[in-house]
Amino acid sequence: MVRAMAAGACGICIAGAWLAACGSTPSTRTAPPRVACNAANRVGEWRYALVAPLYSDVENITRVELAAMWRGTGTHKLVVAADTRDALAPSLGTPRVELASDRVEVSDERWAVVPADELTPLWKVITVDGKHPLTEVNALVVPLCSPIAGRVRNIDPDALTTVAMTGVTAMTRFTAKLMDVKGVTYPAQDVAPWFAHTDFVHVSNEVSFVSTCEPKGEFTEPFCSRDNYIELLDALHVNIVELTGDHLADFGTRWFKHTIDMYEARGWKTFGGGRDQLAATKPLLVEHHGNKLAFIGCNMPRSRKETIRSGPENAFCDESRLDWQVRDLRSRGYLPIVSLQHDEVRGHDPPHQLVRDFRRLAEAGAAAVFGSQAHVAHPFEVHAGAYLLYGAGNFIFDQPWESTRAGTAVRYYIHHGRLLTVAQLFTHLEEQGRPRPMTDDERKTFLHTLADSLATLPPAKPWLAQDAAQSDRQAPDSFLVDKAPVLLRIAKPVVEATRYPLVIDLRARTAAADDAFTVTLRKWPSLPRKQLVRAITEFMTAKYPIDSDRVTIR
Repeated sequence: MVRAMAAGACGICIAGAWLAACGSTPSTRTAPPRVACNAANRVGEWRYALVAPLYSDVENITRVELAAMWRGTGTHKLVVAADTRDALAPSLGTPRVELASDRVEVSDERWAVVPADELTPLWKVITVDGKHPLTEVNALVVPLCSPIAGRVRNIDPDALTTVAMTGVTAMTRFTAKLMDVKGVTYPAQDVAPWFAHTDFVHVSNEVSFVSTCEPKGEFTEPFCSRDNYIELLDALHVNIVELTGDHLADFGTRWFKHTIDMYEARGWKTFGGGRDQLAATKPLLVEHHGNKLAFIGCNMPRSRKETIRSGPENAFCDESRLDWQVRDLRSRGYLPIVSLQHDEVRGHDPPHQLVRDFRRLAEAGAAAVFGSQAHVAHPFEVHAGAYLLYGAGNFIFDQPWESTRAGTAVRYYIHHGRLLTVAQLFTHLEEQGRPRPMTDDERKTFLHTLADSLATLPPAKPWLAQDAAQSDRQAPDSFLVDKAPVLLRIAKPVVEATRYPLVIDLRARTAAADDAFTVTLRKWPSLPRKQLVRAITEFMTAKYPIDSDRVTIR
């Protein structure tokens, strides 16, 4: 794909070669002036990235190794577009590369070099001399120079947002004992540098802080954490906490609320749980460097079993509402990142229901879907352009079995509203709770295991177009009465007003009113009619601009 430079840039800046940014075909180009680059006349840069298949076990190569590939004598063949070849030849030498067709395809033997702004999550970025093309200058940067002042670049650091997400954290049992003996921040020492320069760091902390907690250092439940254990999350640079974990209410709702208070006191954001279902199911909206992100989460198994209550709790999973939220957020310019506490299994193969739910959310418009439930890590892939990690595995938790020691943390790179690529930190648990980066051999074995697991799934469709279309007026919604879910269908008014009447049409016998919110049931709950009407009225009045004095029951 050829992308155009900023207006006026083409034909004024060159560093000894044509650039993909100039847009026109070679046969129609007029040669721009050749300018010797120096600090005074440099107007920008064009960054390129070396990419490999998602399951490549290579993380980094040297500039010397890159140059050998470029000349056709390295370990991998390279495929590039003609513009990319011409732009990089002055710095890398005479190329012996394959020219790409319209869509670049990579394999274990055949990698590619692409403009960094054309990255896709379907490719793994290989760093050069340890430098990532989106955050650092490496051998794949072409300077742009001109006697005419300006600023031209395809990657703008001021338009880049990074988000790291991690798997199961539970600072209890033997992990708590480790922290008490060796220091609260001890489990973070080997992995904290990976998160240090990330804009948003997520953790799914599955255990509430309890001021009177006395962890026993043995395999017992319920779970709790001492208040001072939050210093470990500080050391990991955490600022977003997921609240979908199964054990957050182990010591009751008082300590769930206390835990949220502790996060809020530090200015941290939460999602996937809250003081009530209105807060728990509300997307966390974040704007950074012009990128609009939305985090949504819920607990799927507890929702199916109807064990979530209406008070401080995990978010209840209503699949219809979740799909609608993803589409709605996309339509408003947000990138939805969905994290689900889904079904737990003892092997690396994800359950079919989990795969179905993740791919459905991808097709609805999610940028990424993250499995926060897995104690045994699951594979990752791209479907409908979305990056799906079916289960991250344990991050900081004491499970001692070999299959539960491996974990995957991810870092999303978002630029100008697009998820360009995903980096990974593969970890291995030591001392019942301290993650460390895997060795090269461990990583290769782990990736091979996950690739074998992925091969058991129906093939994904990475290039499938997302379908974000939906009715502007009709929306599913839901809430809980104690543990009973009330599933609604809401028709929004089409007449503009500050506050609206509410029509509760229990039998859905008449058309929706144009000047009111009209509520019908998707499923009749096991509640008395009077209690149901009162609960719907209270929910709608709390969430929507309803005039509580104008409620009609049909």
